Amino acid sequence: MKKKILCMALVGAMAFSMAACGGKEGEGDLTPTPSAAPTEEAGNSTPEPTPSETPAQVEDFDVTEMVDEILERVETPAMMPGSDMELTEVYGIPADKVDAYAIRVPMMNVSAVEISAFRAASEEDVQAVVDGINARVQALTSQWESYLADQLELVQNHKLIVQGRYVLFVIGEEEFSSYAENVFMRKFDPSIEEMVLVRKFHQFQGVIKEMSDDKIVLEYTEEDKVYTFECKYAEHFYAEGGMENFAVGDTVNATLEEPIPEAEGVMEASLNYIVKVME
Repeated sequence: MKKKILCMALVGAMAFSMAACGGKEGEGDLTPTPSAAPTEEAGNSTPEPTPSETPAQVEDFDVTEMVDEILERVETPAMMPGSDMELTEVYGIPADKVDAYAIRVPMMNVSAVEISAFRAASEEDVQAVVDGINARVQALTSQWESYLADQLELVQNHKLIVQGRYVLFVIGEEEFSSYAENVFMRKFDPSIEEMVLVRKFHQFQGVIKEMSDDKIVLEYTEEDKVYTFECKYAEHFYAEGGMENFAVGDTVNATLEEPIPEAEGVMEASLNYIVKVME
């Protein structure tokens, strides 16, 4: 089989120049109540914030920790944190209107995926946060409507959820936005059933079980569970050191061309890259 060698060039532009984000901490317990509907909307693409009907008693939680935990569980484009500049200039939210926030935007300007969470300084300041988010949606709509239709659709289907002083804003695929909403709402009502994510595989360390000119079978073990991947070689496949240096039993770092969801039995995949793990 003729193997094609991958030649890749990283292409992209930084969407923002950002520093680590953070915020001031709030005080005491609070009983969340829905905020008023936003006063500014971006046409049909800006749904009203979604409050729960009966928010439960909740202690203050760290919005940065929550956002980072969400991003650890769901695959997204590489994200960067936003600083006070993004809070005030990109979102247009005055710094004194929040006492904590976490803004995450993609590193490359080819994706509209975004997630931000805010804790308003007071109940009265929630509206300023919502207004800033609505203005952000309007700007993103203008940005993507003449660029990439699929990213514009993500913006139009964004989630804006208000609980007491807390506000969550998410742009992304359904799995990502629904999972973020689930994590956020469980902060206020732990009785809400936890959303279970479908495990996806992309980069992993496995053992070569079979090899041929047409495919390679890799086995990956995690927490006593064994996953088997029957991989055809991707069009642009690269084996570091050459395939002649690999053998059954070798441990390798492997990259599949596209993430594939967990399934019962053998999973079919397209292998993009492998390299030996040196002992």
